[in-house]
Amino acid sequence: MIDRTIAYFLLGAAFLNLGFVAVTRVDDAVAWQRNPVLVVGTSRNPFSAYYSEILRTEGFNGAGYLDIDHVDAAALASRDVVILGETALTQPQADLLIEWVSRGGRLIAMRPDKQLAGLLGLTPAGGAIGEAYLAPDVQQPALRGFPADTLQIHGTADLYKVNGTAQLAALQEEDGAPSSYPALTLRSAGSKGGMAAAFTFDLARSIVYTRQGNPEWAGTERDGKAPIRSNDLFFGAKEGDLQRDWVDRRKIGIPQADEMQRLLANLILHMSAGQKPLPRLWYLPFGKKAALVMTGDDHANGGTAGRFDSYIEKSPAGCRVDRWECVRSTSYIYVDTPFTAEEAQYYDRKGFEVALHLPLDCQNFTHFTLRGQLASQLRLFARKYNSIPPPATLRTDCIVFSDWITQPTVEAANGIRLDTNYYYWPSTWVNDQPGYMTGSLLPMRFAGADGSVVHNYQAATQITDESGQSFPYTPDTLLDWAVGPKGYAGFVVANIHTDLALGVLQVISDTVVASAQQRGVPVISARQMLQWVEARERTQFTDYTWDGSTLGFQVALSPGAEGAEAMVPRVSGRLGVASVTVDGAPVRFREESFRGISYAIFPVGNGECKVLYRAAAAPVMAQPASTSLSE
Repeated sequence: MIDRTIAYFLLGAAFLNLGFVAVTRVDDAVAWQRNPVLVVGTSRNPFSAYYSEILRTEGFNGAGYLDIDHVDAAALASRDVVILGETALTQPQADLLIEWVSRGGRLIAMRPDKQLAGLLGLTPAGGAIGEAYLAPDVQQPALRGFPADTLQIHGTADLYKVNGTAQLAALQEEDGAPSSYPALTLRSAGSKGGMAAAFTFDLARSIVYTRQGNPEWAGTERDGKAPIRSNDLFFGAKEGDLQRDWVDRRKIGIPQADEMQRLLANLILHMSAGQKPLPRLWYLPFGKKAALVMTGDDHANGGTAGRFDSYIEKSPAGCRVDRWECVRSTSYIYVDTPFTAEEAQYYDRKGFEVALHLPLDCQNFTHFTLRGQLASQLRLFARKYNSIPPPATLRTDCIVFSDWITQPTVEAANGIRLDTNYYYWPSTWVNDQPGYMTGSLLPMRFAGADGSVVHNYQAATQITDESGQSFPYTPDTLLDWAVGPKGYAGFVVANIHTDLALGVLQVISDTVVASAQQRGVPVISARQMLQWVEARERTQFTDYTWDGSTLGFQVALSPGAEGAEAMVPRVSGRLGVASVTVDGAPVRFREESFRGISYAIFPVGNGECKVLYRAAAAPVMAQPASTSLSE
């Protein structure tokens, strides 16, 4: 966002005290037949397929997807849990699902068709409300140990009265206002162990809107600071159109989208417990709770090499880049930055990322103008830096983001697979309050206005050197929230400009890196994050078996996913995990608790995993006291 002059940096000297005040992917048929979790959606509502993206992010790898028009009794027969996206049902489709649940199936319905109300134990109360809050009842067995924070719901929630079902979460029109209407319910159904849960709103739509902002504000200038940027999708106080901020400022310190997903993950594990314990993948490699993704923008001022050298100096002797032991980063540069092809190759081989900082002269774009400018700049970049990989991640100069989905779509068409343009800014809105504008620390794919997936990950930038944030207060706070009792695990992205490798910018960079190193948090590049996320996602669980005491499943570990860890519920009924083997070889596991569920966690490799459960000498507790991953 900083222009080519260094006036900004001279002004920055005043802050030396570091206290600044001012396209849906469908799994192949073989994979879905071998997985106990199935997403059912409809092409008429692409948001219904976004649950596949949510499940991958939450580590339920290999879960299948089927359109409701292709679902029959055979497709449901081998399933433990079915997630039904918001969709209108025909009477035969509703009857099929009701019959499946009566025979022991577990159904989670999103903003369900009224034909399922009886199955779900709900009585329509008439009407609906928008922009509400979900208040979890953490005394309910399914949510015991889950944080009690209320969470924003974006979109419409239908009003029901409970009728023979447990209310796991209440619907509140205003935060803290009591309500008799449910947001989430769960009931037993039939005599064969069937269960039926309902979210009275479309969880996927709410998560997308939380992450990407208010679609009705897309393409509008709201903060009065041209050009249009991503923060305009969240900024309520537009002159002449004063509204509430899209993210409740009282909730800015909660990754609300992530917590909503974890609510679903806990529900899946609770409901599947009577069938078999289900494995998940942890979010980061090597058991890490967080990673600091260090990036910087260089507007042809030439500080990139010096900044990279400073990170080499801060790296432990003998460190391994592939294990995230070295301090590494990304520099987004103009093509005419004084940085040679030989330098780019040298630092690339050491594990740094050199990528394009797209200049748009701080002007709003159209699909046509952005497509032309990006293609042109990428050609120039490839011509100059022909010995390094083409850019896979990107940040645009001035953080221009002119509408809802043009930028991610055009980037994806040009090989860019991760975007860092969602940017916590400006200082007058940030108000030196650490937090999560998008409600997330987890890279996930963008969704179009209709909910269709764009194959480009959104990774929001939460720390910047131009948002009036205090240092080290901001990185200390965000990283403590990640590795400490709050357990807000994920990736914290920073932008400390690489225009100069000296002065205030270097001091800020040193401070942010020190915050991470003091907490054992790896410092990585955006490319390292992307490579891990893609490899983790390609890793598949298949061929599940369960005989009442031994869980078996095959793991196909993708290259690049080294350090991946599986986590299985530590308790199944009155049994606890006793041993783990991978391809017959014993593997050590540790016990940790996350969001109220105790897990046995162990490294995974290619081959068959077997987890043996057996009765403990002492009674097995459903909610152990371990809080290593935070409750």
